[in-house]
Amino acid sequence: MSQILAIRIMNARLVSTQNVRWFVTETLVIVIGVLIAIAVDDFWNDQQELRLEIDYIRRLQEDLESERRYLEQVRFRRRELKRAALETILPVIHGQEPVPDDVVEFLHNVSRGGIGSASAIEPLFNTTFDDLRATGNLRLISDAELRSVIVRHYASNEFEALRLQGRSTGYVAFVHSVMPAELRDDIDLAALNEFGLDYALERLLSDEFRSLANQEYNRLLFLEGMRITDFNGLIERLAAYQGELEASLLW
Repeated sequence: MSQILAIRIMNARLVSTQNVRWFVTETLVIVIGVLIAIAVDDFWNDQQELRLEIDYIRRLQEDLESERRYLEQVRFRRRELKRAALETILPVIHGQEPVPDDVVEFLHNVSRGGIGSASAIEPLFNTTFDDLRATGNLRLISDAELRSVIVRHYASNEFEALRLQGRSTGYVAFVHSVMPAELRDDIDLAALNEFGLDYALERLLSDEFRSLANQEYNRLLFLEGMRITDFNGLIERLAAYQGELEASLLW
């Protein structure tokens, strides 16, 4: 009887030990499975964020290229035309030179003197940066130094744009009041005489316009002194960084 009891006790202990082993094994399998799932999920999220970072870097390069083209093909060209026009009319307005015989060309220069001033707001080309800032995705740019350079570039642009906006003058509005739009694009003596050439010249030689022209010239000087980013250097740096990121993609 005692032997049977001992066997039963041993069997019970064996079953209990096996159950514990199965429990531990199943628990380990579950834990390992969860850890693998977390690791895979983290890997997936990291790769997705990496792709998103690459897309932002690419878009930043496109914005910078657009900004550079605008400066080279539009702003700098307008600035040259503006300077030439203002430097032609200012001596006349100040009474240092007589009104030229070619009155039509003089009036053309008066109109050109307001180039780039019809709107006080300069395009900023900051769509991608605004997206990064608004969504909090600026953190995705893992290169802290490069991220700082990007932030400084757009902060400088916004600051310079505000300073330029604060130097708006009434030059363009004054010229529009003297020469209506239908005349400015196709000025000729017949049209001016019909409108009132003597009246236009009287207004353009007034103290009021002299003051506005001086302000507009000062605005031009400020525009010429605005800080310009080393676009080539920044674009090349972004391109190199994009290449590094793409090389680290695993799928």
